[in-house]
Amino acid sequence: YMSTIKKFTSFTTSNCYVVVPNDKEDVCFVVDLPPDVEPALEYIKSNNLSVGGYLLTHGHYDHALGVPKVDGNIYINMEDEFLARNPQEQLSQFTNSELHIEEYKGPLCDIDTFNNNIVKVHRNPGHTKGSVSYEFKDLGVVFTGDFVFAEGIGRTDLFSGSNIEMKDSINRVFLSFDKKMDVLPGHGDSDTVSNILNYNDYLKEFIDDWWC
Repeated sequence: YMSTIKKFTSFTTSNCYVVVPNDKEDVCFVVDLPPDVEPALEYIKSNNLSVGGYLLTHGHYDHALGVPKVDGNIYINMEDEFLARNPQEQLSQFTNSELHIEEYKGPLCDIDTFNNNIVKVHRNPGHTKGSVSYEFKDLGVVFTGDFVFAEGIGRTDLFSGSNIEMKDSINRVFLSFDKKMDVLPGHGDSDTVSNILNYNDYLKEFIDDWWC
């Protein structure tokens, strides 16, 4: 069978991915919901796909502001529920705009209740307390959100971010990934785990005993 991964890049530079693990079944998973999630939703509709789950890598507005625009189960690590529900503070911090965005009061599902043998959930706090990556084992890909990028790592100086947790997540989670796997991050292009380990200097600084 064939799988399809379609990437939609938001005006906020974040990536939203529509993943169809198996073209014999019309089920997709959506990773992250940026403010301008409409093109992804159009794609889902025009291909007659049903959504097996909307999977948020973390709660920042450029990955979660599209939440009110979708129907269906939206999964998040509840450590980031506050961020996903309250984008106002982040927006004023990032955009210096008076734009007023309401608190999101709709349903959010705890990622722990997402029982699915296609997707493995990795908890990797550091960028935010509730940051997670979604690994589709059979497809050989992992969606890392703002944990690790092809050429950098997520910043740790924002609300609930932590340098110490980032270091732990890189050593405990990222180093456990299969080297051949493709990393599809929350911003920018994808690359293999192996290339990122070799060329991503920001990441290397965090690795314990790199030279041993």
